Amino acid sequence: MNITVETTKPALLLDAGEITLGIQSRKEMENHYRVKENRNILTALCALINFGEGKVKVQSKNPDYSLAKHGVGDDLETSFKNIWPSTPLVFKQDQLNVFICVQPQSPDGSGGKPATIAINLFMRNGASSVEMSFDVAQEFLEKMAGAGGRSPLARLKGKRPGDGLQEEVHVQELAAAFFKQSKLTKMEKFPFSESKNVEYKSFETKKLLQRVKEILPRTVSAFANTDGGYLFIGLDEKEQQIVGFEAKNCHPKCLESEIEKCIRQLPVTHFCEEREKIKYTCKFMEVHKPGAVCSYVCALRVERFCCAVFAAEPDSWHVEDNHLKRFTTEEWVNQMIA
Repeated sequence: MNITVETTKPALLLDAGEITLGIQSRKEMENHYRVKENRNILTALCALINFGEGKVKVQSKNPDYSLAKHGVGDDLETSFKNIWPSTPLVFKQDQLNVFICVQPQSPDGSGGKPATIAINLFMRNGASSVEMSFDVAQEFLEKMAGAGGRSPLARLKGKRPGDGLQEEVHVQELAAAFFKQSKLTKMEKFPFSESKNVEYKSFETKKLLQRVKEILPRTVSAFANTDGGYLFIGLDEKEQQIVGFEAKNCHPKCLESEIEKCIRQLPVTHFCEEREKIKYTCKFMEVHKPGAVCSYVCALRVERFCCAVFAAEPDSWHVEDNHLKRFTTEEWVNQMIA
């Protein structure tokens, strides 16, 4: 992060350094550099909005840059709108310096809620883990704060599926029965689909550990914040077959250790007195095939959480002691429910 706090009074001035500006110029950039620049200026803008009033200064790398002629950049415009749609941004150019100006919020604006790049609070929507929108997250947190947490989930009730349609309760029961098994047969079909409470993956063996670490935070957050659920690693999504993974490429003990480490590091917010930890069960089922090396399916059951589980700290920034600082989860939540 390359951001300097130049002044804080009477208004904030943040210097975000050099950046490539212009719609066409940014399209021609290598993606890595475009994302890095976008991230830097977005962090500065987030802190500025949370400060209340001021400017972000950037210097164009393009010697012939004209704001009126070349624009800012599609990716930057999209990011600016996503972070805080109601904020009136004004762009001004002085030679190669471009200033992004934030005006004070109107009384009917944000209401003091923090501008946020990524909320990192997930929920299940159908068979997917999705990040809550700002409004949904606020409602979710306010309801829990008012109720002192969430009550235990009542057992789902409903009719058995008819005409080939699987209801949520039936899928969950099939997944629960599958979870209890200890030995499986390679390439055998399994009897359930993905749903609000069930997700399964079959990653490339060489990248299995990396991919699990990538999806686990948002998947655990989503299951814990909804009604709990099952994640199976080693099941083929397309063919709905048991494939497993070999221990020589990712040993079960290593994977189990990484799963435990990942889950224990997830930020949580409590509104209840019990302040329980995230409850989960991780197990490995042997996958057998005549003449083949034994492989495994990793099965993870995540319980419904009493309060809120984040995939990471909310990505929201402010200025403190002339430095940019990221809000802690507790600080961010307190502002959301104030």
